[in-house]
Amino acid sequence: MRNILIVIALAIVIACGIAWQLDMFKTPMPSVTDTPVDSREQTTPESQLGGFLFPGEFPKIALPKLRGTRDPIVAIGVMNPFEVEEVPCRVQNGTVLFVGEQVDDAAVMVAGSAAFITEPYYPSQEIDLGDQKIVKFYRRLYEGQPVRQNQMLALINPQKALGAVLEKEAKVKAAEAEHIASIAGKKEGRTRYDRADDLYKKGAGSKEDRDGAYLTWKKLEAEEVTNREKVNLAIIDKNVATAELSMHELRATLQYKTCTIKTIHRPAGTYLKQLDPVVITVQSLERLLAEASIEEQYYSRIKDKSRVVATIEPTVLEAPTREWHGHDADVTCVAVAKDLMIVSGSEDRTVCVWNPHEAHVHRRFEHDDAVKAIACTPVKAKRNLCVVGCADGNLWLWDLDADATTPLAKLDKPHGYDVTITAVAFSPNGDFFATGGSDGSIRLWVTEADGKYAEEKYPFTPKYGVAQAHEEGISSLHFTPQSRLVSAARDKTLRVWKLYEKGACADGHALRNRDGNVRNLGVSEDGSYMLFDQGRTLKFLSVENRTMVHSINLPPNSVPFDTLAILSPDGSLMLTAGAPEGRLQLWRTPTADDRGFEVRTFAPRERDRTVACAAFSPSVASADMHPFAVSGSGQKIFLWSLPTPEEVRDHRIIDVPLTIKTQVLDLVSRTARIGFEVANPPSERYPNGRFEAGRPVTIVIP
Repeated sequence: MRNILIVIALAIVIACGIAWQLDMFKTPMPSVTDTPVDSREQTTPESQLGGFLFPGEFPKIALPKLRGTRDPIVAIGVMNPFEVEEVPCRVQNGTVLFVGEQVDDAAVMVAGSAAFITEPYYPSQEIDLGDQKIVKFYRRLYEGQPVRQNQMLALINPQKALGAVLEKEAKVKAAEAEHIASIAGKKEGRTRYDRADDLYKKGAGSKEDRDGAYLTWKKLEAEEVTNREKVNLAIIDKNVATAELSMHELRATLQYKTCTIKTIHRPAGTYLKQLDPVVITVQSLERLLAEASIEEQYYSRIKDKSRVVATIEPTVLEAPTREWHGHDADVTCVAVAKDLMIVSGSEDRTVCVWNPHEAHVHRRFEHDDAVKAIACTPVKAKRNLCVVGCADGNLWLWDLDADATTPLAKLDKPHGYDVTITAVAFSPNGDFFATGGSDGSIRLWVTEADGKYAEEKYPFTPKYGVAQAHEEGISSLHFTPQSRLVSAARDKTLRVWKLYEKGACADGHALRNRDGNVRNLGVSEDGSYMLFDQGRTLKFLSVENRTMVHSINLPPNSVPFDTLAILSPDGSLMLTAGAPEGRLQLWRTPTADDRGFEVRTFAPRERDRTVACAAFSPSVASADMHPFAVSGSGQKIFLWSLPTPEEVRDHRIIDVPLTIKTQVLDLVSRTARIGFEVANPPSERYPNGRFEAGRPVTIVIP
């Protein structure tokens, strides 16, 4: 028993020593700027909070207009080829020598001598003909590449057939040589007969000599006819051999000007047998079949129609203009500075500054913990600054124009102990910035005053006019020019705050019942709209009175909006996440005259990474930089080029006549499957037609 007590005592001593080394006996102390909130504290009335920080008038919003007597039918479909040709192997057996179009040796020689070769030609494997080796040159073909009618698509090794053609060509040459000789013999025979006949008529020659010369001439004449027919027979044999050789060539036969290779089923080197199923599939693009699903309640509107006129909104995939890989952990936030430099924060405790024209990191700022939030001063600000919020609750303020490696200011845990800074935002003139914490707290800061940086203006507490704050972490903050701050939080609420000189107060009731997962909800730069997420619906609410003005609705079977929904500086475009394979969707925002629609799908190379953050470039005139957007996925930063206003305007195809080919009502899924035939003529701008086979489209039927 005594030994047991001794062991227990030693264990207690050791545990206490470890706890002392880990500072577990120290009492957590709040930061000096932390203001505990007493629920019994009296809220300062709004009348005592002074004037607005930066007063401004809300812009007038044009309300949407009704078009027609009923809402349009919106169907999501896929453009499929209307006519497809499956090209099989036509010979007994053989190996695919190449997939491509054969070119003449002369073209290869010209291309080889040129200073710049726009299209490379490739040599095939040798065709072994015994003492002769033949190499064919060809231009490679790939899936999706346009092809002409009767164009060669591939070549099956023509060893035997080519040998037969060469043999027949030799026989033709031999027969032609014999024919030429017989023509000369016939001519000489006629000459000799004429001479013998002339002598006979003059009495200088005998009848026997004349008749013998005549017989010889006729024999040579018959021999010439025989040799001429031998030439014809040799040519026929050569043509048959050539036709057999041509069977080794796979060619497209669709009767259309615009065709593409859909699938290459048998690549070079594959051994084939006669009528081997489908070597290459070719599709026509001049007529497409748009197959779409509509909800059953709309089926009655078009079930008796054979033709309709609709608007088609194609899906256009866009690859990133540039991508950077400069972080060692996942990217958490991005922003674009007033000078168009890109700023990104990561779990690796760094903030990287990127020049859009450079492939490497321009600058790097080190921090004590993972970076969770970033904001840059807007275009109208005096300084080019960046505020950074970290997981440890520390706040950093950096000068992006200075070369210093130390921040302008660093605040230790301004929201309190163990509170992560989850959102930051600058005011329109950059004089103030707001920070949001993982506990739902919000604080307002003065960016610079009398040479001091990041001085607290006031917290959002009852003492400063805030009766009730968010109950969970802040996910996004946005200022408006009318002294408003819009905050979204994980408590599924959206709140609008009036900002005064001495405090803030709620502008109306909190907007609840958010059932989406969009953490960063955008607000228009002019203060007109703020976004509100409800699953597959994004509502455009008036910041001034919180009424819904517009909305964008995804179809029932699509993936809901997720992560972010932000607006461009002019409010004409919106960038959302949640699309499959880590893609972003760029939308034309709704207007009073028209619905919103998707204009681009931004598709990164990695398809298993979800989008973590994104930002638009500010409205800065730059001769060498087109407006762009940036996003962060995994450890990479992506730069996306934005379409011009003209490209956005011309994206949709208006008043397209559609012929309804199929109508099937599925009572189980409660949808109707409709097939529309769509003309897709080529043009100078779109040589393969305006629509792409296999791409989704949105069909809007008035």
